[in-house]
Amino acid sequence: MIESARFDVSVVLPFGDDEEAVGIAVKRTAEYLRGLGLAFEILAIDEDSGDNSHAVLALLRGEVPELRVTHAPGKGRGVDVGAQRAQGTLLLVATPDVAAASLDGVGEAVRRLLAQESDAEVALGRFSIARRVRALAAFRGAKLVGAAMHRRLAKRLQLQSIAVRMTGPVGVTARSSISRFRAFARF
Repeated sequence: MIESARFDVSVVLPFGDDEEAVGIAVKRTAEYLRGLGLAFEILAIDEDSGDNSHAVLALLRGEVPELRVTHAPGKGRGVDVGAQRAQGTLLLVATPDVAAASLDGVGEAVRRLLAQESDAEVALGRFSIARRVRALAAFRGAKLVGAAMHRRLAKRLQLQSIAVRMTGPVGVTARSSISRFRAFARF
């Protein structure tokens, strides 16, 4: 049985030793999504941080009631754990440094996905967003870290027969489909 979504968007924000960026990321993400009029949750997933990231997030709880902090067992497991706990229609994955810098493009991607014009979008090096129920299998067991996170997630989504709209680092957009991925994978 599939539960109905409690939120429009679930933001998965895996963090390690990110005390410099995680607070700014949470505040900017909350302000941005509130500005879009969306119901959301922010799942800050601790990937064995050893700095003051938890203290920074604890200070934000009163200001950002949508924030939930949890622990992932092991480095690189934050996306998997966050996806399993998410309750939104859409699942947005970003790192604290990117979310702290800019969420440009997220609003348009959310609009397209909520209007069912797309099932998944990946802005390489910035964020990935997908319809949660449809894409959940692509997130299961994901051990994603670093700059390659979004590219690997796009491949996992494509393997689930989900067409992915990809935007490159310079704003170049290309439609990607499972058939194109499989043809490339044969070489």
